Amino acid sequence: MLETVATLHLVKRREYLDDVDPLREAYRESETLFATRHAFRSSLDTDMSVREETIGYDDGVPF
Repeated sequence: MLETVATLHLVKRREYLDDVDPLREAYRESETLFATRHAFRSSLDTDMSVREETIGYDDGVPF
C-alpha cells in the first residue's frame, strides 16, 4: 500500500504525466482501500477470535 502511494509521488515529481488527475484519483482510492483494510484488520484483533492451544514439540521439531 505504502509502495503504491510512494510510486504516485515519484510519478508526480518526475513529471511522467502531464495530467495529474489520474494520480489524484488513485491516491483517493488508496485512502479508501487503506481505511477498509485497517477496519478489517481491527475486526480481527478482537478477543472473540478462535485461538488454539500452543503445542510443544519434541526438540522443537513439529514432524
